[in-house]
Amino acid sequence: MAKMKKPNLKKALKKVDSLPDKVFGKIDVDLSTLPCLNKVSKEKITANFDSDVLEAVRAVAEEYQISYSTLINDVLRKVFVEDKKFG
Repeated sequence: MAKMKKPNLKKALKKVDSLPDKVFGKIDVDLSTLPCLNKVSKEKITANFDSDVLEAVRAVAEEYQISYSTLINDVLRKVFVEDKKFG
């Protein structure tokens, strides 16, 4: 079996640089809207939930392959911050 050559990053970048700009299109991105640049600080707490509520939350979190704490945070944000139904 023939030995495969390692890819050469410099050659690849040179090929990319030689392509016309129209290949890449024009992207207009407002960096201030990116979630990674607008993270809310987190605070660790201890909370007690009814077991049936926690079981339901964990089931939904598992279905969507996310952490249950993220799910709880998003639901609380939707109710208390975004919809401003309370406070």
